[in-house]
Amino acid sequence: MDQVLSSSDMIIDTSAIVLKTIEFSESSLIVSLLSEKHGKIPVMARGARRNKNKFGGLLQPGAILDVTYYYKSTRDIQNLSDATQKWPTWQNHRQIEKMAIALATLELCEQLCHEYEPMPELSVFLTNLLVWLHETNSNPGHLFPYIQFRLTQIAGIGITWQIDKEQEESAVRENEEVTQFSCYLNVENGCVSDKPDHGLSLGLTKSQGEYLRYIAEGKKTRLLTVSFPAPEIRKLIHHLDTYFLFHLDSLKARKSDSIFEQIL
Repeated sequence: MDQVLSSSDMIIDTSAIVLKTIEFSESSLIVSLLSEKHGKIPVMARGARRNKNKFGGLLQPGAILDVTYYYKSTRDIQNLSDATQKWPTWQNHRQIEKMAIALATLELCEQLCHEYEPMPELSVFLTNLLVWLHETNSNPGHLFPYIQFRLTQIAGIGITWQIDKEQEESAVRENEEVTQFSCYLNVENGCVSDKPDHGLSLGLTKSQGEYLRYIAEGKKTRLLTVSFPAPEIRKLIHHLDTYFLFHLDSLKARKSDSIFEQIL
């Protein structure tokens, strides 16, 4: 519940995800939070870097918390008062595959958000992903292109699957693999098609086309069981980054991508 202090001052109690932290002075952190109702919120966690502090190491990227902060409309950065764990996510920092996926996703989500602009669908998706990562025994190393694909949808620049159905069925009847025919990510038109358009089109390999076809057909669990060549996944990540940058030119290259070299 939001307790109103005045027309511009409030005490806010909300659930939130830690997107990133920045060291501030010798003892404090500036924390970027994502809440379902209030969007991205920058807060100051005073004393959070001290050995003994009331936040107890909770302010780690990817943590899902219940937080209290003081909101003042005249401040750019709000003051964090309290934080407690809402859902455990600590496994995401203990296994390198989980850490790679979590950090890359958080970095991309942080760029997709604007301060104080609610993005409830993003908040729900990210919460579910982080909880699933913590609990799963599956290797999520190949999952990042799926996350990129879902985030295009949430950001309003979704990619559609437009491979001709008759051509797919003809290939099946002839005992050919569906992904043998040409497959392109048409960046300007926002679709995957069997033909390049007249704008920027990126050719996809058989494995990359199969990966995106599983997503289009709602078979995302196959992405955890089918073996995809690591170089193909890295290239698909690059293709989808190109798609993001074309439609959202304010995005920057992710610093966390180097960790994929260790898991792919």
